[in-house]
Amino acid sequence: MDSQTVPKQWLTAQTTLQEIMATCNNEDPQIAAVAQHYLNQAAPLLKQMQPEDELWNYSSPTSHWESNRGDAGLAIVRNDEVIDSMCMVRN
Repeated sequence: MDSQTVPKQWLTAQTTLQEIMATCNNEDPQIAAVAQHYLNQAAPLLKQMQPEDELWNYSSPTSHWESNRGDAGLAIVRNDEVIDSMCMVRN
């Protein structure tokens, strides 16, 4: 998907690569398959991560979703700044 830098205000919850990988092992095969696809799509972004970086989920504001301009995905935060992000879902 698209690489971009989203506003810091869009960050919703910190996550980890380990959490995403754990979802790939979900006992529900559909959830596991979607998580694996998500992980595969995020690989270029994840390769940029450095040891002290944080991985965050993000989502655009509700008004964007209501006007069919919404997107959500993953962002890398380094030194309290969003350095890159990747849209994983768009409406």
